[in-house]
Amino acid sequence: MNNRYAETTIPLRDEKTSGFDEYRNLARGYAPDAAEKITNVPAELIVRAARLFAGSKPAAVMTGASPTVHHTNGLQNQRAINALVGLTGNFDVPGGNHVFPSNYLYISNGVKTRDGEYMQSRPWSAMAPRVGEDKHPVWCRFIPEAHSMMVPFQIHSQKPYPIRAMLAFGLNHRMWPGSDFARESFKKLDFLVDVDLFMTDTAKLADVVLPACSSYERSELKFYPEKRILWTRPAIEPLGQSRSDADIIFDLAATLAPDDDLLRAGYEASVDWLLEPSGFKVADLKQHPRGLVIDDVSIPPYRKYEKEGFKTPSGKMEFTSCVLAEHGLDSLPVYREPGLSPVSTPEEAKNFPLILTTGARLPFFIHSRAYRVPQLRRLQPDPMADVNPADARERDLSQGDWIMLSTSRGAVRVRANLTDTVPPGVVNIYHGRPEADVNTLIDPAYRDPISGFPAFKSLLCQVKKASEAMESLE
Repeated sequence: MNNRYAETTIPLRDEKTSGFDEYRNLARGYAPDAAEKITNVPAELIVRAARLFAGSKPAAVMTGASPTVHHTNGLQNQRAINALVGLTGNFDVPGGNHVFPSNYLYISNGVKTRDGEYMQSRPWSAMAPRVGEDKHPVWCRFIPEAHSMMVPFQIHSQKPYPIRAMLAFGLNHRMWPGSDFARESFKKLDFLVDVDLFMTDTAKLADVVLPACSSYERSELKFYPEKRILWTRPAIEPLGQSRSDADIIFDLAATLAPDDDLLRAGYEASVDWLLEPSGFKVADLKQHPRGLVIDDVSIPPYRKYEKEGFKTPSGKMEFTSCVLAEHGLDSLPVYREPGLSPVSTPEEAKNFPLILTTGARLPFFIHSRAYRVPQLRRLQPDPMADVNPADARERDLSQGDWIMLSTSRGAVRVRANLTDTVPPGVVNIYHGRPEADVNTLIDPAYRDPISGFPAFKSLLCQVKKASEAMESLE
């Protein structure tokens, strides 16, 4: 530890943190050699990476939406990463991880809105329990939404109350782990309405399908981080009988909530209400078709914690989480083996010795939305699984061979793509292919117990030549 690193962390530890000593004792159990055994990343690379990050000022941590959290220990993975920001003095500083609350649809640009008030007009106490609140109370404490992963389970169990009808926009059952379970759940509904641009496999389950128009055929409010707000103009009128999501919602609201004055006033009036703190109206934005750049907005200052503390129960940066402790969970970001792994489930690994990861996206497909487009499908005509050449040699596989990729829950037939982009012992497959839906191979209950997020990136599988796999089944 060099002096500069010590100077940035010790004052933070003494004055602004909770549980630092416990965290330090935990970290001692993850020395580079121990971490190498867990991650298969060489210890010397771990040391180099740690020194590079800790010694660079300023520095910021940028994580994707899914790689760290789509594991059975995903929330604690993310907490361990977040702790590095405070440890290195990079929290809420110029060039570091600046805390900048979003003000409209998760975009931050300093323009004040009533986004939160519009989305939730009543307190939770005045509503029925949210879906998933009983199973994932920590997640629901911080996220003002129902838990989508639990919707199929509640449809089946009808507890704590039945779900008999659903209005969905762009519903896609293939995005759930155990996508076949999600599909059967939606079929149990008494009434299902789906709004979509296309007659998807999920839309075919619906009693009523309402055609949505594309973003080229509607207006909408857009915020950009570069202090810009925009009211878009449609390039063309909606085709056929299609309509915008907003028009569908406000027409339904006229029947379902006839006493709500704001909903009855319509889309643009609602946007005006949402924008009221900013002083702008839709009519103002229409005068600036290329967007309105706001120069006089107030950007939150740096180091807000020096005056305001941290937005935690203790008011400090919590290496030990008060909330997790309240629920009898690990208050420290403890490493737990994946629910399925050669270490945690060695018997399962005998039959399925390879680690399976999924959930990554191909840019030309975007989940399952573009597999039906012939020009895009030509870029990858058949479903493929990435296999390391070393694993391929052990199984006598060549590039393009048809293989059966299997888990304890089933199998899909795909082509082998031999590549060093996956390390030995790991298989990657892209999701959403109707003819090879990898999510059918995942148990729907295989989730992080705290966040409820699906563990798409820590599974076990086996790959064999398709002919050999079929012979073993016969």
